[in-house]
Amino acid sequence: MIINFPQLESVLLREILSFLHPSETNQVWLVGGSIRDLIKGKNTKIYDLDLVTSFNPIEKCKKFANETKSGFVILDDERNIVRIVYETKNNDFYTFDVSQFKADNIDNDLLCRDFTINAIASPLFDEGRKLLENNKLLLYDPLDGITDLKKNHIKVCSSESFKSDPLRIMRAFRFCSAYKAEITAEMKTLFKISQSLLVNISGERIRDELFKVLATNNSAKYIKEMADMKILDVIFPELEKCRNISQNAWHHLDVFDHTILTYENFEKLLNMAPPHFWWNKFLKYLHEEISQGRTYLQSLKLGCLLHDLGKIPCRIVDKETGKIIFHGHEMQGSKISKEIAARLRLSSAESLFQQKLVKNHMRPGVILQQGISNKRLFRYYSECGIDGTGIALLSLADRLAALGNFNEDEIIEFTAGIYQIMSEYFIQQSKPLTKELLRGDDLISMGAKPGPLFKTILEAVKEAQYTGEIKTKEEAVQLAREFIFQNSKKKTDIEPPSTPVHD
Repeated sequence: MIINFPQLESVLLREILSFLHPSETNQVWLVGGSIRDLIKGKNTKIYDLDLVTSFNPIEKCKKFANETKSGFVILDDERNIVRIVYETKNNDFYTFDVSQFKADNIDNDLLCRDFTINAIASPLFDEGRKLLENNKLLLYDPLDGITDLKKNHIKVCSSESFKSDPLRIMRAFRFCSAYKAEITAEMKTLFKISQSLLVNISGERIRDELFKVLATNNSAKYIKEMADMKILDVIFPELEKCRNISQNAWHHLDVFDHTILTYENFEKLLNMAPPHFWWNKFLKYLHEEISQGRTYLQSLKLGCLLHDLGKIPCRIVDKETGKIIFHGHEMQGSKISKEIAARLRLSSAESLFQQKLVKNHMRPGVILQQGISNKRLFRYYSECGIDGTGIALLSLADRLAALGNFNEDEIIEFTAGIYQIMSEYFIQQSKPLTKELLRGDDLISMGAKPGPLFKTILEAVKEAQYTGEIKTKEEAVQLAREFIFQNSKKKTDIEPPSTPVHD
């Protein structure tokens, strides 16, 4: 089979081949994801190219990198794996990963790969090199990966695939999620043999594959399968502790199953796309990058799995009534989420996001219980910002996964309330105040010194201005003086005012 290859990538590939000098005895093959994506028609541009060679490629690749002023790093000097990062004149970056055969020839090398869809190769010597001159690739497919790819079947190259690298279990879910493929019975059997070995995989490798699953819009199906097969238990031992932990009358499921249902509900709510004018703005936020190519959407989905982990250490059963309570579980859970973020090597921004999410996931429900007001919404969004919209949707998914003592009318009312909270951000909360009524220098002229209370006064004035309680600078000054008066008899950062505050 012959397929077309993009012209620019073809030129770049030919340039590196001029240093590798491929031949029948010094073979170079293109393998992996770039071929898979070309067959699928997924990408018009390919930025990552994987090459395998029958010889040690390190010195030749180093020479190429030096002469083209490309980045060069040896990824594994025992297995002779290098990475070259090539920058074009248009400031596009291409990554070449070049490695020596894992076996004695290309056939056995392909058998060492994870799945048949990734074991399709193209020779870049002899006839294959000639075809590349015309921007075409000759495909070599001994494991029939092309057929599997067209049928969206995910099959291992050998029964030893997961033993040699247990992370491939996560990759199986990633590809099944991407191609909407089924996890076969054969695959499940192989999982059971090797899934316990996932504990030996580094946090960042687990993170990368997990987040690729979270990125798809049908990930709930595969997260549920990972839960059913207890693969999630290995990745998140904190979640395993939630199994068979009964809850109070508000819940019909134990903590573990409630968590998985929350995840499923969250994805369903996203895919429903309600006809609100602000929904597209919300989706734009979700798909923004929070760190290193990972999005807020992926982080929110992770938060669905972490949101109730604090219930285990906080669970108390009243000896007299038998009532189960989880007082403070959101605060305890926030601490646990920080530990998990560190284990997964998440960035500081992602860690803080998870802590904020878990800490505040109950607040939207409390706002609805107490009654929506400008003041409550202002305080919520002052602390959470736009992240509060995602937290609110998680709160709805959480409530829908707790169908204990709720009737249909209450669910409808709660759902409408959550959407009202979310819409409020895009209608009002994201708009800056037209004019600050009080500034820091105003407080200083009143005798205030910068400090904790200094900030408290400015925030209180801002809140009162937003909610319409004050509209003029005179009213803002009066409110500030009242704060000063209330704290003048305490040891604070505020000096007593020089003029009387009250008549």
